[in-house]
Amino acid sequence: MSEGLKHICFDLDDTLYEQTAPFRQALLTIQSVSNEQIRRIYKSFRIRSNELFFRHQNKEISFEAMQIGRIQLALKDHDILIMDEEALRFQAAYQRGQYEISLSDTLVEILDYLKSRDVRISLITNGPYEHQLKKIRSLGLGKWIEEKDMIISSAVGISKPDERIFHMVSESGLYVGDSYENDVIGAKKAGWDVIWLNKYGQQEADQKADFTVRDERELQSLLLNFFDFDGSCMC
Repeated sequence: MSEGLKHICFDLDDTLYEQTAPFRQALLTIQSVSNEQIRRIYKSFRIRSNELFFRHQNKEISFEAMQIGRIQLALKDHDILIMDEEALRFQAAYQRGQYEISLSDTLVEILDYLKSRDVRISLITNGPYEHQLKKIRSLGLGKWIEEKDMIISSAVGISKPDERIFHMVSESGLYVGDSYENDVIGAKKAGWDVIWLNKYGQQEADQKADFTVRDERELQSLLLNFFDFDGSCMC
């Protein structure tokens, strides 16, 4: 980032809002589980979601089969079996919760700060267009991000970690995301710099992020440190 921080791009799910809150609420509608169990099941759910999302993208399974399968397989990983009807009940509650999300105060401060420094802000997210768009609107992201800079995978026919989706936004930039497989690997393949928001202590493999933070406060501190006292970039 020797030329300065001119463009920053964010992932959506579990980066700009906490996906665990609607997941927890939805899971408790079908299972009585402890907070520790929820934490472990959620990790499995993320893995299974990625696996089945790409199968859906490749037209191997339907959208509903993806929704049913990801929670069934995540729970099966922890010796809990549920029927299709329970999986659909979970999905309905989970989806409702995802439309009742909001930005944290810290993220509002981050976005306001970047905007005040004339940094271009964009977004790349994997998922169905209408579903992701509703979440974007729930978060009020239009205040900081222009519509042309919001890229939703199903609308363009390419998903992260394919480097081509990053190049739809820009040839280079700084990407912030929580998924090692989709965000770190994808952005580095595209030739971008990456801040990995590693909330769950995942281990890096071959591809290294340029910066790693554990939470929003660390992300805010890192971004603030990119600028000196007069607002010029120190990256």
